[in-house]
Amino acid sequence: MAPINWNSPAELAKISSIYAAFVLVLAGVGTWDVLSTLAFDWSIVSGKRKWRWPMLLYFVDRFAMLIHIYAYCVNLNAISYIDCDTVVWMSKITDMIGTCTSSAILALRTTAVWRQKRTVTIPLALASAVQIILWGQTMRYSKSIWNAQRGVCQIIQTSPVPLLVGVWSYTMTYDFAILCLCSFKLWRARGQGGIAGLLLRDGIGYFAATFLTNLVQVILASLALNPIMNIIAVPFTLVVSVIAATTVFRHVFTMYDDFSSETSPHNTKSNSNFNSNSGGAAGVATIGGTNRSNRTRGSKPRHEENDSFALSSVKSSTNVMTGIEIHKVIDVEQEAASRVALPYDHRKNRGVESNDDDDASFRDEKKRMT
Repeated sequence: MAPINWNSPAELAKISSIYAAFVLVLAGVGTWDVLSTLAFDWSIVSGKRKWRWPMLLYFVDRFAMLIHIYAYCVNLNAISYIDCDTVVWMSKITDMIGTCTSSAILALRTTAVWRQKRTVTIPLALASAVQIILWGQTMRYSKSIWNAQRGVCQIIQTSPVPLLVGVWSYTMTYDFAILCLCSFKLWRARGQGGIAGLLLRDGIGYFAATFLTNLVQVILASLALNPIMNIIAVPFTLVVSVIAATTVFRHVFTMYDDFSSETSPHNTKSNSNFNSNSGGAAGVATIGGTNRSNRTRGSKPRHEENDSFALSSVKSSTNVMTGIEIHKVIDVEQEAASRVALPYDHRKNRGVESNDDDDASFRDEKKRMT
């Protein structure tokens, strides 16, 4: 069997056709992900969920994915002449924005888990800046020209292979570092469920998805078969990383959104408080089988103390999924005295429950008084 000449016109045309069909499939996957989660997006836009600045990264990430994949669709499936340089530039800039934003979303989640410790926040911020700089270097190399016979923007030059391999390898390493930092902090709480288990599971899932897709891209770029094969997995890598990162974002906000103005079962349970009254009344709230003293009415909720990315304290969040029982202990003698002392009509206004025997006794008493 003769070896394949990857740079022959026939082979380039064949690969380009496959690439065009592959991009259309990815466009469908990306569009479906956005449309299927519009309810969450609308809850942010309409104000049902309190605006947090990391939500901007969430929307930028999704828009970058759509623009990137649609630019590729136009590039590879055009029916008339287009400005190839503009389309290629749009594809490259959105690829950089989408990839870096996906990593930033997980990095912010990790800094929230570590309570914004400088020893974690500063290195992650520097690593994110280096990632942006490296991706920016790939912008000036990509070139394509309009091929009238095939009706596509033909790729004639991509970034040097060492730069491509270095950029994607760095992205893989950065994502792995984020996973390790987040997992190390959450490892002890993994068996308790709640937000710790959710972040650990989603973090591992995100890394596995992005690592495998980036690995495919690194291998293809290292082989340097032809300009198309060097970047054929780029849109696939971006779509997978964006979907994975935004899914992690939505999971935490949907299941543990302390900042939402909507009243959900989780929020209702986690924020239920019973305040004890003076004069012999006391209240005890049992959360997940553990008795805890109640907060005073008007005190600051715990989630407001951690005002970072809608992430509650791991300790306080592990019991969110469990039930809450509220018990009221009353002074029977004082309660009985207060009921006898009040006239019947006033008792009705206060909403005190009474049985038929009590009603009859009060009516007899009123007759004797009149």
